[in-house]
Amino acid sequence: MKKYSVPAIDKTMAIFKLFAESEQDYTVTEIHSQLDIPKGTVFMILSVLEGYGMVKKDTHGCYSLGPKIYELGMAYMTKIDIKQIAKPFMNRLAQETKFTAHLGIMSDNRILFVEKVELQSFIKFSTFPGMRSDIHNSSLGKAIAAFLPEEEVDRAIEAVGMGRYTPNTITEPELFKQVLSRIRINGYSIEDEEGEIGVRCVGAPIFDHEGKVIAAISITALKSDLPADLLPVIGEKIKETAVAISKELGYEIKKTD
Repeated sequence: MKKYSVPAIDKTMAIFKLFAESEQDYTVTEIHSQLDIPKGTVFMILSVLEGYGMVKKDTHGCYSLGPKIYELGMAYMTKIDIKQIAKPFMNRLAQETKFTAHLGIMSDNRILFVEKVELQSFIKFSTFPGMRSDIHNSSLGKAIAAFLPEEEVDRAIEAVGMGRYTPNTITEPELFKQVLSRIRINGYSIEDEEGEIGVRCVGAPIFDHEGKVIAAISITALKSDLPADLLPVIGEKIKETAVAISKELGYEIKKTD
């Protein structure tokens, strides 16, 4: 397919990407410095986006993503049927395990969090629907990647890389693929302080009616609340939950002799 390019849209998307991948706000000058886009162009783009509510400007002249972006994002997410199907199962999983449950899908070579169920507790995780993570440092990513064609995994690694987030992060493609092989055998994935020290996650893949992996479900817990000897037990429970969701989507488990 021929790839078209519209310079103004390319620059606009570069600005959105800068905002999305950083927690700070930016002035026109800072955006110019970061992206090498002329100041006048940056100013015009931001002025138009501000008019549509796509960005907002504070009293110091710093810009950030606006409420319209959230509105559009949520409108997109509500069209993902899997959210409505998975939510009751996530609620049950969170209640039974007492851990935070997440639902994620693959999007642009990374994992997009689309749902979260969190119990009323003083322990809160900074995850949220709309957040992204790499496939190699999350249980959601591992669970999905394990059942993707190898070329798709290679493409994601080439596009995003394998950044090191903690001393435990897997950063070697071959080692990562060995981990994926074990996940295919066990049916669930484990992320052991690979994205954040002190945090463990366990995930399992969700399949559609054609048997294709389309999402994953996971739980997130403090390491102190989820000791290593409980990982297989929790893993099996999450796998059962993922299978139940998959069946709701029309997935049929193939019986082997």
